[in-house]
Amino acid sequence: MITAKVQINEMRLRVPGLRREQAQRLAEIVAERLARHTLAGDQQGRVIPSLNIRLHSNAGSSVEQMASEIAGSIGRSIR
Repeated sequence: MITAKVQINEMRLRVPGLRREQAQRLAEIVAERLARHTLAGDQQGRVIPSLNIRLHSNAGSSVEQMASEIAGSIGRSIR
């Protein structure tokens, strides 16, 4: 089984009320979800210089919920 590798050099988030540890965990979960689901089976390596997405989450959304929304939006943008 080939494992996908996802490298995110820079991720900028504006999430009011998120602590640094939560933001780091959010980035880790996004990368994990992209590697596991969105990019699984993608045989081509590629570089995406930049990608801008905008999402609005409900107040009180968990880090996991936000990560799902972000990874989903990234996945739809790069397909």
